[in-house]
Amino acid sequence: MSESENKVVKNYIAQVKQKLPEWLKWKEDELKNVLEDLEAQLYGEARTISQGEEVSNADLHEAIRRMGPPESIAKLYKLRGTPKFYLTQELFDFYLRSLLFFFGIVIFINIIVAVFQFIIRIDVWWQVLGGMLSGIWIGCLIAAIVITIVFVYFSMEGFLPEDFGIIPRRLAILFPFNFTEEDMEETRAYTKQRIEEAKLIGKEKLAEVKIRMDEKLAEKRILREEKRIETKLLRKQKLDEAKALRKQKLEEAKEKRAIKKTQPVTIGELIFGTTAGIIFGLLLIIQPFSVTGLMQQAFLDWLQIFGFLIFVSGLFSLIRLVIGVSNYTGQQVFLIIGAIYNISYIPLFLFLLNEPQIFPISLFSGGIISSIPEVATNITFIIYFWVIVLIIVGIIGGMIGNFLKVGKYSKLKKAY
Repeated sequence: MSESENKVVKNYIAQVKQKLPEWLKWKEDELKNVLEDLEAQLYGEARTISQGEEVSNADLHEAIRRMGPPESIAKLYKLRGTPKFYLTQELFDFYLRSLLFFFGIVIFINIIVAVFQFIIRIDVWWQVLGGMLSGIWIGCLIAAIVITIVFVYFSMEGFLPEDFGIIPRRLAILFPFNFTEEDMEETRAYTKQRIEEAKLIGKEKLAEVKIRMDEKLAEKRILREEKRIETKLLRKQKLDEAKALRKQKLEEAKEKRAIKKTQPVTIGELIFGTTAGIIFGLLLIIQPFSVTGLMQQAFLDWLQIFGFLIFVSGLFSLIRLVIGVSNYTGQQVFLIIGAIYNISYIPLFLFLLNEPQIFPISLFSGGIISSIPEVATNITFIIYFWVIVLIIVGIIGGMIGNFLKVGKYSKLKKAY
């Protein structure tokens, strides 16, 4: 088989792999079996079309046309769940438990903040209570929106609870309703059944094509008989080529697995960045807690700007989550944008360094230190100065880390 023919098959398999859902890409063995079956079907189809002759580029293109575009093949593996609203039935319990878990976190944070404020300002307890209820309402609303968006994406990609490891089981222990070990086993069996159905559909399509071709081959049986001797001579050559090709594929698979272990970005990292960035950023912007008299207005304004920057960073993480970690070019673009965007944090902290008197040091010192003096030899100012410097160094380090991840993605793109 020529290099150009081998390239045609590789390109088609790579396109199918790119379109496959994320849950299948996490399972290397199943992904490998699916791609190998698809490749075998493609070569079988091409050999049928060639009518016993050597497979050509035209035969491969015709076989690809009959197999269908990569989107139609990948779509078979996304139809795993049972539709229910915009989520699948299988993910619905996991979705509800995730909502309850994050609601609990929001409620816990607001209660802690309210207790702290109540101790400091016991004379305005009704304001503290109102601020706590407002914070719980807004925080739960934001958490519900973000988690719903994430689970709708999971449903569209064909994820099932078993794809998330032990997380659904841990949540089922915390919130035990309608989700038992038997349900997990049924889901696993259902997943295997859907994969087998997808394979069976592909084999049925191939069988239909073979039946149609057999009818045509019956008319050319005499011609094939004359070329049988030539085919026997070519068989050994093809066998040697197949062995060499298999060896090459094994080496390439080893290299890809080695590179995949160094995946620079994970879905868990993006989910955390999205949830934490949006929720924490909005809390700083809205400021549902009552802090009048505890902090200067200038510092509250600084917190709102800081919260806005964190909120935008959370939106960047959400976009990267939607495009998927396997979209190497998209991840590179947003990593570079994020690195450049992080520069905006530096002048914000430089302003805080230049205006130390607005920082509420009394809250952290228990009233021992009322304000930070602008005296270079004062120990309080020295500690404050170096803390700000370390934060700025950390921001620069994060920017450098983003560019290193861009370089890792470049290596992954070359390998795939």
